[in-house]
Amino acid sequence: GGASMPAETTSPVSEPKPKPEPPATAGGSAAAPGEKDEIMWNALEEEQFELTDIGFPAKPLTIEEARLCDREMQPWLKGSLYSCKDPTCRACNKQDQRRKQKLIDVLRNEKNVKARHAQIDEAFKGKESITLMTVNTGQIHLFLNWVCSCDHHGIPVRDSTYMVPTDEKAAEIIRKNGFVALPLDWMNELGFKIDSGYEGADTSGWNPHMEGHSDINSVTIIVANDIIQKGYTLLLHDVDIVWKRDPRGWLKDAAQQRDLLAMFAPRWDALGVANSGFIWLKSNRRTKIFIQTLENLLPIKNISDQQLWNALIRHYRFRQIGFRVLPLPQFQLLYDHTLRRWDQVGSHAIVVHGVSHRKTYRLAKAKLWFFDETCDAYDKDLVPCNGDFFAPSCKI
Repeated sequence: GGASMPAETTSPVSEPKPKPEPPATAGGSAAAPGEKDEIMWNALEEEQFELTDIGFPAKPLTIEEARLCDREMQPWLKGSLYSCKDPTCRACNKQDQRRKQKLIDVLRNEKNVKARHAQIDEAFKGKESITLMTVNTGQIHLFLNWVCSCDHHGIPVRDSTYMVPTDEKAAEIIRKNGFVALPLDWMNELGFKIDSGYEGADTSGWNPHMEGHSDINSVTIIVANDIIQKGYTLLLHDVDIVWKRDPRGWLKDAAQQRDLLAMFAPRWDALGVANSGFIWLKSNRRTKIFIQTLENLLPIKNISDQQLWNALIRHYRFRQIGFRVLPLPQFQLLYDHTLRRWDQVGSHAIVVHGVSHRKTYRLAKAKLWFFDETCDAYDKDLVPCNGDFFAPSCKI
């Protein structure tokens, strides 16, 4: 009932607002005591973003605003696909732009968004994080090897994993093994098919199913955006990965006062340093703008989503994204050169990513192949190369 202070004596700095009560997690459950400081920090950061996020975009950038092909504004690295003379990239690769835009238009129409959001709300109520993967039949054996690795180590994943299949056979296998799968209705609206094959890349990184792989990565980003906008933490996850221990507690601790954690891509070109096949992304004001911008830029993406992720992480408007590369000993990459020393480098790994070519060969050689008769998910007909992973002809 006292008199109010004169307006000119108040400011967000001299008279900060009372701190808000800690919010519940995405699923509605109260935060544990150990999480309280982090939640209060996030709440204060959201409240004062206009004072702290200097230069950060107030809304998602469009293709025209991002200017990813502007050589004066963006880092110019070897291997970059953003070599178009048009600073916005719009003038180049128009056919692929139309294909990517169609994916966005179909997945973003009101009917499909409502159905997807309802499924997420029902399936993941009370969950703090959601693991997201997209897969076709050609790589279903790699997904099942991840499932079997989790079952082998007693890690529960079915109630917190959202699967996006891109063909009917993959959808059937996913549902049969107890996972939530996005229905395929939206694919009937595309006017084109997403390739269901996978042949494995050769040593130069090429395989004949690149367009399908690019489509799958685009779909993943669109659904990932849904998860972030709804307030969940996202674990974006390739299927060629094995869990030796549950990484989510480690990632949650490492992400305090950070926005984005990514597995290491040991590259000096445009595809580094973030490996887009394993990303932990918290949901906050910055990341909602970041990932919506990523979706907006999909039409100018070429084959590699990793190039787009890294281009945006490096973008001068997003420099205040709190980004960390995950340590290699715990989040290991299974290349040929690490395979040769696997008894030395693999012992501390929590997560192992079978990057590059001949994935099943290297996973089997490192004794990380769990999709066998000991696993409930085993299906002999889905084992690639008739189980002879070491045959020279086995490229997958």
